[in-house]
Amino acid sequence: MPLYEYYCRRCEGRFELLRPMARMDDPAACPNGHEGGERVLSTFAAFAQGEGETSEALAGTGGCAGCAGGNCACGSVN
Repeated sequence: MPLYEYYCRRCEGRFELLRPMARMDDPAACPNGHEGGERVLSTFAAFAQGEGETSEALAGTGGCAGCAGGNCACGSVN
């Protein structure tokens, strides 16, 4: 069963739920009991070992606005 991320406007919190794909867009109650949580896009980060002791960002780093057309302005991170 997929894991989806939701946002509660009332308590301004994010939470995750395991739900069937058929229910992914249904409103969800947050852990504080507030109804109407909305599904949001989850972000993730992936890194690969580069040359030396650096790690290269592969995808989903979230903070790079310069990535387009296969070229990433973020470069590598230590």
